Amino acid sequence: MNDTETVVETTASDNVLMEIVIGTYERFLLGYNLELESEKFSLKQSFSEHSHLQSVRCIASNNKLLASGSIDERIQLYNMKTRKGLGTLIQHNGTVTSLEFYDSYLISSSEDKTICIWSTKNWQCIKTLSGHKYAVNSISIHPSGKLALSVSKDKTLRTWNLIKGRSAYITNIKKVAELVRWSPDGSHFLVAFRNAIDVYSVESAAVVQTIDFKQKICDLTFIKDEIIAVGGRRKRGYPVKALECVSVNSETFLVSTSSDGYIKVWYLDVSE
Repeated sequence: MNDTETVVETTASDNVLMEIVIGTYERFLLGYNLELESEKFSLKQSFSEHSHLQSVRCIASNNKLLASGSIDERIQLYNMKTRKGLGTLIQHNGTVTSLEFYDSYLISSSEDKTICIWSTKNWQCIKTLSGHKYAVNSISIHPSGKLALSVSKDKTLRTWNLIKGRSAYITNIKKVAELVRWSPDGSHFLVAFRNAIDVYSVESAAVVQTIDFKQKICDLTFIKDEIIAVGGRRKRGYPVKALECVSVNSETFLVSTSSDGYIKVWYLDVSE
């Protein structure tokens, strides 16, 4: 199996607990159903799609839609209910680096320094957020949908007012940040660098903790408000490229993909 970048989940049904979709360096989107039969779990391939011209960089989904971004500067759209492509969004002039759905909107970022807000009703780019001087590496939408965070190669963390569609605050940071993530309750957010994570408090607007991961960070995800999972690269072994925490029927699962070609699903007892 090919190397992967991002893991997302779609709606479960029947004996299918979740569907895992991965993007590969070989331009494919591959889907796998996590099924439970006779108290045994199994992963079975559900679909394969080859729409991008270059490697897939990011994926986002909601209950119905799937979007994938690529080095080919395009965003491909899919209806996961009907299993049909919905078309291609062409707006960015650089690699699409991050995608996130919120309500009836899709937000994308790119190496072209911009962030685009798309309406999922007509797929028009209704607003382009500009301000970063270099490539935007990652975006994250606040659980309220009113704010967004972005980090860039220009060594800044920007807070965006999504209601007014403009920059609200700029924070200069000492190093290039690779990832940014809001906590599920919106009270904190994480800014990840090459091998460390800064934890910010919204209340104090300051770093309240720094986690030294001591190795390259490839992805991270919240398990609970106070617990995160981090995937990275050790000196030996294959890097964990993507992580996603999923709740299904009050059970919690962690999905990981790595450069050795494996998808792994971990059961988490969050009470422990």
